[in-house]
Amino acid sequence: MYPINKPFKIQLTAIAIGLLSSSSLVIASTYNPMEHPQNNFSTLEQLNSNVDEQGKSQSILESLQQSEITSKRAHYLEILDLLKQNKLDEAGNKIADFLKKHPDEADYYNLQALLETLKKDLIAAQQNYDKALRLEPQNTLALLGSAKLALDQEQLAKAQDFANKAIAINTKTINAYLMLADIAYKQKNSTEAEKQLLIAKDKASDDIKIEIEVIKGLGKFYGLQKQPEKTLALCEDLVKRYPTNNLALEMLVQAQLFNHQKALAEQSLEKIIALDKQDIGSRLLLARLLSEYPDKDKQTLSLLDEAAKIAPDKPEANVFKTAYLIKHQQYPEALVLAHKIDQQFPNLVLGKLLTGDTYLAQKQYEKAIEQYQLAYKSEANDKILLTISDILIIQKKPADAIKLLNNALEKTPKDLAIHFKLATIYQQQNDSKLAEAHYDAMLNEQSDNVIALNNLAILYAQKDDSKALDLAKRAYDKAPESAAILDTYGHILIKQNQASEGLKLLEKAASLAPKQNDIQLHLAEAYASNNNKDKAISILEPLVNSELEFSEKKTALVLLETLTSH
Repeated sequence: MYPINKPFKIQLTAIAIGLLSSSSLVIASTYNPMEHPQNNFSTLEQLNSNVDEQGKSQSILESLQQSEITSKRAHYLEILDLLKQNKLDEAGNKIADFLKKHPDEADYYNLQALLETLKKDLIAAQQNYDKALRLEPQNTLALLGSAKLALDQEQLAKAQDFANKAIAINTKTINAYLMLADIAYKQKNSTEAEKQLLIAKDKASDDIKIEIEVIKGLGKFYGLQKQPEKTLALCEDLVKRYPTNNLALEMLVQAQLFNHQKALAEQSLEKIIALDKQDIGSRLLLARLLSEYPDKDKQTLSLLDEAAKIAPDKPEANVFKTAYLIKHQQYPEALVLAHKIDQQFPNLVLGKLLTGDTYLAQKQYEKAIEQYQLAYKSEANDKILLTISDILIIQKKPADAIKLLNNALEKTPKDLAIHFKLATIYQQQNDSKLAEAHYDAMLNEQSDNVIALNNLAILYAQKDDSKALDLAKRAYDKAPESAAILDTYGHILIKQNQASEGLKLLEKAASLAPKQNDIQLHLAEAYASNNNKDKAISILEPLVNSELEFSEKKTALVLLETLTSH
């Protein structure tokens, strides 16, 4: 039983490098009507398009109709953009004005429905979709919007009916299949969900951009199903059909990485770079992969320099390069580049953070704190604050760390990260009363915070408070697969004479974290409590004889001596 803590480690680029994280392959597949305004904008527009395709000359009337359609379309898209920006009042006024003049325009009722959805008036939203459908029964946007409303309200049969009606109108209504897949997934019918996603992919095969979006949905699904190899097969097929398309190759890279095919991902990135001399993202990702090889130093730096040259007005490549130099202990070069970033981007804190990271890597703590404090003044955030407090703890200045954190807490009294840091500092100082106060503050804001529940349970157990068991059980209910949580709950059960129940939990904790010596000790105690002395001794002997120290080694030695003396 030990606190869940995040002990301070010197992270070479712990702060600044975070912005370079690569994006995930998978995205939600659920239909979003805000992103699909062109599916069914206007029947007049479709008719006019057909006339043009046949090469017929336009009459004056037709020209006027075309002009009106173009104007309506621009107005429609303007309102949609206002909705995306959450400018609801302005959008509402424009919709109302238009509907006064054109009360029979179905798509403007769709816009009104979107507005009501954003205002969380779902009844009014559905009423507007219904109006659109009365005016235009085959309006797929209204059908899909209705399906989305029904899906969000768990009215699955109703959502399914709307989606199927959209497909009946047009079998290539991709979002309807995605909707059916979401419905099937909610019904725990994984086979049907996969089937609908694959149908959507097949229907989108003549448009690579749409097909890629569907594959992303499939990637999310296969990720949840722990079948990443299926995503890889889809992406490999995509690249076979579009061997020089960078969007397809980028999908393949992500799938290869998900399937631990790092070398193949590197080859795919090289193809992308060869096809697009201005591609920055692929260079940065390839540099990240190559940076893990000690003999790829020149190639890594070359890619970063290329990326910096392509986009001199963006900091990412030089941020990455600075981090790389720090990692390889090239501190003078890292400082020069960090200062350059600071001068080039004075409104960003990146340069100061990287300078702080460089000093931190060299254990020049005062200089590191100075840079982090400058960054914190410009952009106050928890990560910088907690890094400063951790350095103060390393310098054996806990009072300064506590003062710093309390000052910040006065401005943001509900900040869970600050409460947690203060609690752990007090816990390390054996000031259980103040530690409990901050864990309680965390639970007041977030009653199911697993870390607070676990650590507070430990504090109560140390003073034999009966509330410890309830707290540990609550933490276990939220995180039954966490070794630390299992250890705390199991150990408290043992202490409260529930030996058999505690043993089961501690056996599981030990299987999840076999190298955690504290858990091994608690497992030995559990076996001893269950009258299995031999099993307990077999665990304790290697713990005691090991050269590695751990917090409860003396306890292990005493228990072993007790068991072997009888």
